[in-house]
Amino acid sequence: MKSLRIAAVSDLHVLPDSRDDLLLAAIKDRVEAIDPDVFIVAGDTSDHLSVVSRSLGLLRVENCENFYVAGNHDIWFEQDGGPGSLEKYSRILGEVCAEQRFHHLPDAPIILEDTAFVGSIGWYDYSFRREEMAIPIESYEGKEHKGAVWYDLFRVDWRFTDREATDLFNRRIQYDIDSLPDRTERIVYVSHHLPFRELTVYKNRFPWDFHSAFMGATSTGELLKSENRVVLTISGHSHVRTRATINGITALTVPLGYGRPAEEDLQEFARSAVAEIRVDEERVEVKGFIEGDICDGLEYVSSRG
Repeated sequence: MKSLRIAAVSDLHVLPDSRDDLLLAAIKDRVEAIDPDVFIVAGDTSDHLSVVSRSLGLLRVENCENFYVAGNHDIWFEQDGGPGSLEKYSRILGEVCAEQRFHHLPDAPIILEDTAFVGSIGWYDYSFRREEMAIPIESYEGKEHKGAVWYDLFRVDWRFTDREATDLFNRRIQYDIDSLPDRTERIVYVSHHLPFRELTVYKNRFPWDFHSAFMGATSTGELLKSENRVVLTISGHSHVRTRATINGITALTVPLGYGRPAEEDLQEFARSAVAEIRVDEERVEVKGFIEGDICDGLEYVSSRG
């Protein structure tokens, strides 16, 4: 195989107007400078389908493959009506992506030469919780404890429990992997939620560590570790950029978040936000990866509609 160059970012949380256009342009400029074979956006663009569509149109990079996986915010139902979470995830977001010439990876893997890209929203089953906090499991199931609330409680309307959703998505991931042709030598897994607990940041304080239980599921990581062709995972969601090597798999989180720099700092901010990765026969190389919360200390904006 030739080496594959990948550019990846997630959690843009685009405001529901045009105020983030310069941010999107800076990210696109950075991706074009990398000149990748694949550009990945790993979810949480907006709960508004119109904003997702417009943002992907502004981000799309020519002369490369453009991939998307939905995040939990993307499947939130819109408060002024419209489709529910399951319909958005299973049908509409794929259509929106196709209109903007992005491929929604949860709909089907894409194979480039001998490397397959498999995608999922992922989900959580509270296996990332810190049991020493002694928070009742019912609080995780209800997504609320002592005033701390995980907002999916109000905006995800499918009827699955979180464990059922995790199992459903895991089954689909396994199906996609099992269906890959024999010529597939490497797998890149792209998700919004985290597949490995090692990617989760704990701060030994409430409510942060309560919310960490909603970052992902250990069962997803175990599935990936059992498949020796998986060489790289790319995720978002946590708003803290982390990197780990797990069973020989290079695992990254590539979120941006809710912070916004001054206009004159957007290009440098985009340089920090977009991960640059190279996959070849021998190794996965991550160039100049910035860890931590790149939005720390910046003006906070909220895209909740």
